[in-house]
Amino acid sequence: MRTLPPPIPVPEAVSLGVLHSLQRRKKLWRFLREFCRAVERAGGHPYLVGGIVRDLIEGRPGNDVDLMVTGIGFAALGGIVRGLPRKELGIRRVFGAGKQFAVYKISTTWSGEEIDVALARSEHSTGPGHRQFEVRTHGVDAREDASRRDFTINSLMFSFRSEGKRLAGEVIDFFGGMEDLTHKRIRGVGNPQARIREDPLRMLRAIRQKNERPGTIIERRTWQAIRGEAKGLIGTISEERLIGELTKSLAANPSATVSDLHRAGILPMLIPGIPDRGTGVLSRMKKRYALLERSIGRPLPETVLFANLLVDVARDESLLLAPEDGGDSPRRRRDPSPGGLGKNAFRLPRTEALARRLHFPRVRKVVQMVEDLTRLSHLRMLRNPHARIEAIFGRWENPDHLHALYTASRRAASKRAVDFRPVLETAGKRPHLLSGDDILALGIPAGPQVESILEGVREATLTGRISGREEAKRLAVSLSGRGRLPARGQRARKSRRKVSNSPARARQRTKAPSRR
Repeated sequence: MRTLPPPIPVPEAVSLGVLHSLQRRKKLWRFLREFCRAVERAGGHPYLVGGIVRDLIEGRPGNDVDLMVTGIGFAALGGIVRGLPRKELGIRRVFGAGKQFAVYKISTTWSGEEIDVALARSEHSTGPGHRQFEVRTHGVDAREDASRRDFTINSLMFSFRSEGKRLAGEVIDFFGGMEDLTHKRIRGVGNPQARIREDPLRMLRAIRQKNERPGTIIERRTWQAIRGEAKGLIGTISEERLIGELTKSLAANPSATVSDLHRAGILPMLIPGIPDRGTGVLSRMKKRYALLERSIGRPLPETVLFANLLVDVARDESLLLAPEDGGDSPRRRRDPSPGGLGKNAFRLPRTEALARRLHFPRVRKVVQMVEDLTRLSHLRMLRNPHARIEAIFGRWENPDHLHALYTASRRAASKRAVDFRPVLETAGKRPHLLSGDDILALGIPAGPQVESILEGVREATLTGRISGREEAKRLAVSLSGRGRLPARGQRARKSRRKVSNSPARARQRTKAPSRR
């Protein structure tokens, strides 16, 4: 039987630091004392595992509490967690989780996150996308459990032991996680290629953990494994898992995240249209993120984070609707005059389909932001531009976010940005002169034209062409094509259709209907 090397020694000060951090969290510490003593009485050995150990060593709070137990079976573990004093420890619920993993989850009154309690296990992926496994718990020790972790910094464990009435312990390092943590290095456990093939999401997790820790690098062999496996494996990851990692990484450092994704060959596969080679699109995307962080601050709102990913895709789609050089397009052939496009112009179905395929959070808001960005960028082609500016910004809870994205996109493309704030200030000072009921009272029938007339009246109000209700009414009637405004107190008449007196029309009207 092969003798395995002992754990790598960890300075005592590191273990004491973790212990003191746990002791300061009094409710968690009370839970850990009861749990660990119960496990030891049953003949088992308890460990704190996963990212929380890494975070506590780094001086971070660490929210996800994962406990691992060796030396006992799943039934015994269930008896332990169900036998804990619920009221004293603030336990609300204990339940088994997953069909494949021997895990119990414990929800408490004092934490928003559930505590995971599991047996040490080894697992072997048997299906694409980390969906099917062969799991073994019998005879698995702490080292074998640590060997299935993704990166060395996540394989660190804290081993608990009772010393009389006190709970003590120490950090256990099997694979050099402490050295990698000290040198700010992300390195796969064992063979990094094998770790990535077991769960392809680890490619994105490595990029996310790098960008959550300023100054951290991905170790060379691990990075080579990511680049080598990305093309074949990225499509096997479920969109829900993928977008979760992407959201966290973008929130931590958006510019570095898109740069890493591009270097790994992942970004062009997520967002078709971004070339694998060349950095023009990438450079503009990163510049927009830098400008957005300067104007809004970090972390950027999720809607802005994901909208910026789609700006170039949306621009390419909008050129099919309205080429920047004023050239030919189906929409221009239908309405070639400047300012001829209405409020529904620049709907971007291709961009929306991409965002929905990737399961962007609040996807419709994200797409609406890039659609509104496109409208602002082609403002000269819209009818009633001042009224449209007011309507576009008015539908956003925080219009500064849209204004910041517009300004960033123009500057990143070396184009002049319009400051829309004067128009919005004017709109705030000038009340609406007519309502929909006012339009109907003028004898104008209900329908889509009512909204169009109101927009035309609002445009004239914002540009100073009209300033009173009577002027607004006359303009509304004129825009409806119904002639003059009725005299005061006179009822508006229904318009009669003008009948042609041409001989051809007369013969058509007198022609008898055909019989079948």
